[in-house]
Amino acid sequence: MLSELRRSIDNIDEELIRLIGERIRLATEIGRVKRSLGLSIIDRDREGEVITRWVEGLGRFGVDVETAIGIAQSIIRASTRAQLVNRLNIGVTIIGSGRVGRTLAKALSAVADVVLQRHDEEPVPNDIVILATKPTENSLNILVKYSVRLRDSIVMDTFSVKTPMFRLIEDESLRHGFHYVSAHPLFGELDNPIGETVVLIPSKTSGDGLGMVKNLFAGAGFNVVVLGSPEEHDRLMAYIQVAHHVLLLTLYMALRRVGLSLDTPLATHSLRYTLKAMERVLEQVEVSSELFRFNPYSRSVAEELGDLLKEVIEGLGKGDIMGVLSHDNQGIQR
Repeated sequence: MLSELRRSIDNIDEELIRLIGERIRLATEIGRVKRSLGLSIIDRDREGEVITRWVEGLGRFGVDVETAIGIAQSIIRASTRAQLVNRLNIGVTIIGSGRVGRTLAKALSAVADVVLQRHDEEPVPNDIVILATKPTENSLNILVKYSVRLRDSIVMDTFSVKTPMFRLIEDESLRHGFHYVSAHPLFGELDNPIGETVVLIPSKTSGDGLGMVKNLFAGAGFNVVVLGSPEEHDRLMAYIQVAHHVLLLTLYMALRRVGLSLDTPLATHSLRYTLKAMERVLEQVEVSSELFRFNPYSRSVAEELGDLLKEVIEGLGKGDIMGVLSHDNQGIQR
């Protein structure tokens, strides 16, 4: 009986493998069509439709939402990777072999020739040179020391905070003749960063380099967002990163104070997602500290969080939380 059931499962697995293989083949064709039309590889609306269909379909067989989403996302990632078959005639040197450097090297090597170096090595000249280093004077010294090698290259940083380093690098690009495009990958070390977002900020010397950089990251399967200035970037990141980390660390302290750990069996379904995010922040808590100390908008946003917390508490107490949230949304839009 058991062996017969297992044989049936094996047969179904073979059919699933065949069908997934056929899906990936079709995805490869779609990738060619997208490139011919100048379309982005990533299509969030389409991905949402696919995930919804999988959740609803598997739900009819009793599969929980989280598992269904995981299955759908795995298939989407495989299909997206299959669309990245068009190699670009671009050479990339990444200076810095830490978490971000390794992740970028792995992702970009699918479409470009990538050299990954330590920060203390003499950089290999290339079309694009990426500083996957910390926003310190040492990073600036690399540009000054090897300015002759970098001439006519597109130089990028990957700093999470842009001011004041952006202006300093921009000045160096004007002085030494390289093109400067600032970047911020909104992720750390990931096995498969396809579909993640990279923020780009053009400078006075970006020129046509911005287009090449956009093609590189979009071709590697990243979602590319262009912002207008380093100040705009830091102001938005003060909410997106700093406020997020502050709230997670505050909640962590509150849970610890009452004796609850991250693996507490009392966690609700929604809290488990929050605890996963909290665990990731705690694994790199030094990053949270750097973001807070270096982002010039951190303290004002942290103070705003305190005021907003009072408003939310008051709204919950009065039963008018939707009114509070509506007012808050209008403030953010302004």
